[in-house]
Amino acid sequence: MVGRRGNPGLKGRLLKSSIDAYVLALETINRLSVKYRVETFAYLICNAWELLLKAKILDDTGSRKSIFHPKVKGQRPRTLALRDCVKKVFPKDKDPVRRNLERIADLRDESVHLVISVIPRDIVGIFQACVLNYHNSLVSWFDVSLSDRVPLGMMTLVYDLSPDQLDLSSSLLRRWLGKDAASYLMEFGSQIRQEFDDLGKPAEFSIGIGYRLAVVRDGEESDITLLAGDGGERANIVEVAKDPGRTHPYRQKEVCEEVNRSLGGITMINGYDIWCVVGVFGVKKRPEFYYKGTVTGSPTQYSRGFVDWLLTQHRKDPHFFTNTRQRMRQT
Repeated sequence: MVGRRGNPGLKGRLLKSSIDAYVLALETINRLSVKYRVETFAYLICNAWELLLKAKILDDTGSRKSIFHPKVKGQRPRTLALRDCVKKVFPKDKDPVRRNLERIADLRDESVHLVISVIPRDIVGIFQACVLNYHNSLVSWFDVSLSDRVPLGMMTLVYDLSPDQLDLSSSLLRRWLGKDAASYLMEFGSQIRQEFDDLGKPAEFSIGIGYRLAVVRDGEESDITLLAGDGGERANIVEVAKDPGRTHPYRQKEVCEEVNRSLGGITMINGYDIWCVVGVFGVKKRPEFYYKGTVTGSPTQYSRGFVDWLLTQHRKDPHFFTNTRQRMRQT
C-alpha cells in the first residue's frame, strides 16, 4: 500500500482508514443489539467508499492535488466529497455501482434528519450490493483481499424484519418509525425498485433478498429444507394472504378526501385527477400503491403510501395535478 513517488504513504493511509471503516460498518449492521445500526452503517460505508475512491484517484493520477478542490484564496483546502469522487471514477451516470453509491448517500443524508431504525427489504438489497461492490473494487484496483479479516458470512447482511415490518403501510410500523420516516422510506423504496428495473436489474445496484423454495435431491441447493418427520406424516404448505382491506384501505373517493383534507383547500382534486395520475405514472404496476381483486366487480383500492406519495409530489411541485392532467391529454 505504498503511495507513488511524490505521495509517500498517503494512498496507504487512505486505504487503511477505508478498510477500517468498511469492517466497522459490517460489524455494526450485523449486530442486532445496536439500535442505531442502520444510520451508522450508512455513514460508515459511505466513508469507506469515499476514502477508497480517493485512493483510486490518487493512484490513477499520481497527484495529491487530484483529490482536492481548486484552491480559493483565504480558505482552507477542501478535499473532494463522496459524490465528487464517484463522478470521477464512474463517469457514466447510469453505471449501477455509481447509482448504488449515490442512492446510499441520499439515505445517509436523510438519516441526519430522520430516525430510520428499520429498513425494508428493497433497501437491504442496495446495502448488500454496496458491501460486495466495495470488496470487488478493493481487489480489482489494489489487489487487496479482506478474506483473512472479514469472513464471507460477515459480508452477508443480517436483518431482523418480520412480515409486518416489510409493509410500510402498516399503521403499527408507521407509529414506530414516525410518519415522516415511514413516508420517506416508502417513497425511497419505490424509487429503488423502479430504478432497478430501468437499469436492467444489475446485481451491482441491488441484490434481492428472498428465499427459494424447491423440491430437490440435494438439500444444499435450497434456502429452506422441508424434512419428513419420523412417522412420515403428510405436511401441508399454507400460503397466508394479506388483507387488502388493511394494506390498501382507500377507494378513489377516499384518496381524494384524504388528499384534499391534508392540503387544507390549497388545491382540490377529484377522481379524474387520480385517474390521470394512475395512467401517467403506471400506478397499476406498483402493488405497494394499487390493488384490484380478480373477482369481477372488485373495487380499485389504494394504500396509505399512495396518498403520502401524492402529497409528496404536490409539495415538490404545487402544479403536480394540473401538469399530470396535461400529460395525460398528450398520451
